[in-house]
Amino acid sequence: MFRRMKLSHRLATFVIAALFLPGLSAFAQTSSSSSGDEFEQDDSKPRPKPAASDKSDKSSDKSEEESAQPEAPTEPAAKTKPAAPAAQEPASENPYVPFAPPISPLSIEGPNARIHFGLLAQPQLEVAGGPDATLTSKNIFLRRIRFMVGGTLYKYFEFFFDTDWPNLFKNDSADTMAGTYKNAPGMNVQDAYITFNPLGGLIKLDAGFMLPPGPHNGLESAATLYSTDYFVNTFRRSIFNDTDPLGSAGQNPQGRDLGVQLRALVLAGHLEARFGAFQGVRNNPVPASTGVVAEVGDYNIFRLAGRVQVNVLDAEPGFFYQGTYLGSRKILSIGGFYDFQSQTAPVSTYKYYGGDAFLDLAVGPGILTAQVDYTRWNDETVSEMPVPTDSALMAQVGYLIAPIMLSPFVQYERLVAPDTAGTDANGNPAQVPDATNPSENRYGGGLSFWPYGHNMNLKFLAAHVTRNPAPHAFNQFNLQWQLYFF
Repeated sequence: MFRRMKLSHRLATFVIAALFLPGLSAFAQTSSSSSGDEFEQDDSKPRPKPAASDKSDKSSDKSEEESAQPEAPTEPAAKTKPAAPAAQEPASENPYVPFAPPISPLSIEGPNARIHFGLLAQPQLEVAGGPDATLTSKNIFLRRIRFMVGGTLYKYFEFFFDTDWPNLFKNDSADTMAGTYKNAPGMNVQDAYITFNPLGGLIKLDAGFMLPPGPHNGLESAATLYSTDYFVNTFRRSIFNDTDPLGSAGQNPQGRDLGVQLRALVLAGHLEARFGAFQGVRNNPVPASTGVVAEVGDYNIFRLAGRVQVNVLDAEPGFFYQGTYLGSRKILSIGGFYDFQSQTAPVSTYKYYGGDAFLDLAVGPGILTAQVDYTRWNDETVSEMPVPTDSALMAQVGYLIAPIMLSPFVQYERLVAPDTAGTDANGNPAQVPDATNPSENRYGGGLSFWPYGHNMNLKFLAAHVTRNPAPHAFNQFNLQWQLYFF
């Protein structure tokens, strides 16, 4: 029996090792830049030295060209001394071994065009309490299911299109359509824009449905996030809830708007600027009545937004940033943005602005990733009364432990809302927390497991949430599995 037990233990060890070998072998290969949600060439900086496979391809191409040329007459070999052995290159001071290149997308290529396809699937388990109710809700749903299409036309034109059915089959009465809880909120056109790229990545013109300039976290691809999702306050530009006042209720994907945008990446990639004009909120028409002259709708000025980012090390040349580049780039950036739309009286100007810093750098046998975003906004596009400004601080830091492909991380969010006029416990007039606009603190942390980088990973997040005012705090747990290629 003792021999049988030893044999079973050895067999179990062999099975576990076999399960992890594919991920470990993929992890130990050389690096390649992982793309975001779009097809985009990085022409802003000199390309790194090609890998061995690239060299073999180039050498084979060169040999084909040489084979077409007539052979030169051979000369007798000169007697020379044996060449001295090449000096070995010094070992890198950075022991980090990057991930394998991402898998190639499904592509169709022609003489003047290229199109390729991708998929993002994020099944998720969520267990969450509430600030004013007992027990916890439990849901298994698809946080995102996206089909993506992108490509180039005549070298200078790029396009990107994707659809999404967010929170598919999540039972959430606050985010539904068609009268059924498990149909929220329907399939959307998530992004749809074309890009004119005349100067090799230095200047690009985007037109269509896209993310306007905003905080770094809000411009990151959902497929390359460090945690299970964006910060809760990244797209919260409404005082009274977490929806976007510039989008139709329950229909528009988070943060998107339709417009045109100019992007510039100059000074060898160390300075990036984005400026654009977007639909925003359009005025309703005014019908004629006694003493009132009729007015057409949509006469107000467009929504305007801009962002400037300084890249201390490598650039982030794509339309979408990444939550982590997994060692393919050395990133240290500082950015700021301003987003506003002027309104006519009595409605005041909508404002959304802030700054951010992002770090993603190989340190020791892994990668240190950290980001902080600070934003302020009001919601006066839909109100005739002045509304106070809210602010949010969002921070996250984690470290990828390379040998085990595991990233422990912590994150913190603080939403600060102004008090409102009320009465204290003795009935005296006083400034008190606003129940319709509560302040909030979120303390969280988790683990991300990267056996195949962004192509396949597993992420866990636990958060403790307190609101003021609210009867009590609550907890939230999310476990997400991601499958992605593009």
